[in-house]
Amino acid sequence: MATTQDYAEKAKLQIDQLAGEIDRLQAKADEMRTSLRAEYERMFQEISSEYERQLEELRRAKRDAEEKLARMKTAGGGAVEELQTGADAAIAEMRQAVMRAKEKFLENQ
Repeated sequence: MATTQDYAEKAKLQIDQLAGEIDRLQAKADEMRTSLRAEYERMFQEISSEYERQLEELRRAKRDAEEKLARMKTAGGGAVEELQTGADAAIAEMRQAVMRAKEKFLENQ
């Protein structure tokens, strides 16, 4: 029959072994959190860059359409028809760019 002292020593050894396991699990959890944060940051930067690229494309298409419209307003004679065609094409490109951006944004939700 084990004495109280023997039991206490064995129990303490088991507790210490389990505490070591807890420490290893804590270290693993900390490592996983660090890894997840890094992956999140990488993905955040990638998606943010893509959004910004898409938005810049939209702004560029808008400027192009506005420039063509402004030229059309000041043009005279036969140039108006040609400029209307250019403005229509610029507006169509702008519409397509907006649609592509919307699809991309919705895809990443």
